[in-house]
Amino acid sequence: MQKYENASSGLKMVFIGAIGAIICGVILIIPIIGTIIGGIGGLVFLILSLIGLYKAGADIDGCKKAFMCNIINLVVSVLKTFLGAVPVLGLLLNLAGYVLTFLVVYLVCSSVAAVMRDMGHADIASNGELVYKINFVCYIATIVLSILAVIPLVNILAGLASIVVSIVILVAQILYMIFLYKSSNALAA
Repeated sequence: MQKYENASSGLKMVFIGAIGAIICGVILIIPIIGTIIGGIGGLVFLILSLIGLYKAGADIDGCKKAFMCNIINLVVSVLKTFLGAVPVLGLLLNLAGYVLTFLVVYLVCSSVAAVMRDMGHADIASNGELVYKINFVCYIATIVLSILAVIPLVNILAGLASIVVSIVILVAQILYMIFLYKSSNALAA
């Protein structure tokens, strides 16, 4: 039976990074000081997550691919910062970011779920598969709503629908973190 020490500790780092990113997102609400602390903290937790994916990629190939998608997504984010004001280009970069973000979740969940199933943890594997399926629906909805948001009058309904999708994405993120936690513990055993 293969050992998954790198994957276990790597997924734990991704889990901690995800929790830290949510906390930093909340801290960003605080004017001035929250922006500084939240921004720096967000960067630290992003780096932690990247290191975790890289480490997990040593044992699980899907995590290695997810790491690469994350790096490409960072490049897209930088391009979006500089070119996002160009209407069509900004929309295309946003859409690319959504696709890459989903790919990261899909690659992590599907590859780790396969390992969990091989190890006899079908319940954890099922959770991972559920997470990427929920994320798939959410990202398709987000992409459609992003396109509809540029159409006058329809953009109002798209904005309201985006609120519902954002809530479902938050639930999916929590399920993703639970999956990361349970699978990192199972891999450590």
